[in-house]
Amino acid sequence: MRVTILDPGLMDAGTHFLEWDLRLIEQLVSLGHTVNICSHVDINPTATALASAQATLSPIFRVSCYVQPAQLDPIAGDLMLFVEGASTTAEDLRRVEPSDLWMWPTFNAWHLYACALLGTPRHISACIHQEPTFNSPNGNIWWRYAFISAMRAKLGLNLGVTVQPLVNEYAGLTSGQRISRFAAAHDGVPGVRHKTSPTRIGFFGFQRQEKGVEILPSLVPQLIKDGHEVVMHDSGGMVQVVATDKLTVLGFVPSLAQEIARCDLVVAPYLPQPYRVRGSGIVWDCIASGVPVIVPGGTACGDLVRNSGSGKTFPALSAQAVYGAIQAAKQDYAVIARAAGEASRRWPETDGSRRFAQAMLQQVDPN
Repeated sequence: MRVTILDPGLMDAGTHFLEWDLRLIEQLVSLGHTVNICSHVDINPTATALASAQATLSPIFRVSCYVQPAQLDPIAGDLMLFVEGASTTAEDLRRVEPSDLWMWPTFNAWHLYACALLGTPRHISACIHQEPTFNSPNGNIWWRYAFISAMRAKLGLNLGVTVQPLVNEYAGLTSGQRISRFAAAHDGVPGVRHKTSPTRIGFFGFQRQEKGVEILPSLVPQLIKDGHEVVMHDSGGMVQVVATDKLTVLGFVPSLAQEIARCDLVVAPYLPQPYRVRGSGIVWDCIASGVPVIVPGGTACGDLVRNSGSGKTFPALSAQAVYGAIQAAKQDYAVIARAAGEASRRWPETDGSRRFAQAMLQQVDPN
């Protein structure tokens, strides 16, 4: 089967867009499919080299997934992003070579509306990662209208979300369209040796406000003072720190899972509200690799960690609260490390890149 992966978010290396695209391509090719991928027109040289090495790459999309409504207009920006973003994306989609299935590893409301605007029935498989109102105060309206338009256009849709709570967020918006829970496309590093001591503590990802970047200047020195080795990874270059014998600083790395697996404890000091119904690739890699992890409570990540017993949670974001959770993890380390190892062994039963690809290949729902 000819599959086209459509990803306007594919611009930079070190983001979940590239990671998921590469894993999806690898699995689809291994299953015997022919794969093309379409990226943003401003894809950088590193991401271009990595993607084009795996599939035929076409940089066609002009609207980025990172656009903020206020960047377009302080009042009408939300409407402009949906209407004009969809119109521009529909024009871009007319450049896509014929294929049997369109796959969107990351799907937004204006992407769905763009597909409907083309007016030609087609098969589409897509994964939704955020709540309807993410980056959009009127998101419920835009998604509802996009689903109505998709039904009228007779699109065949196979839609999934990355965490089960997101299914409820879209209830009432979908015009009867089923939304499933897709596997997380993270394999971790299976078979990592059982952790015995929380010596090496890691912070990973694209560091920014919602990921708790403001507490790092006080938290990291305290951990080093306590005798820990600290790994600071920042794929976006937002944290200005100098490496020492106790502090390893990482930029873009080809395999984030490998670096995570080298740690004894990973800290994800995220703001709880943005991650209430949102997954985290860092946390998924920790679970898949058997690495204990600290996450915010009252979130989808927190539920995953609590149910598996593979870490600790903090109630609200502050350096003190996160430090307290780290101390609790150190005290119970033998227990959570053993639970993390068990969770890693169970991970392939429900998740992983092969299961994600299989979910994306499921037969579409007729409208």
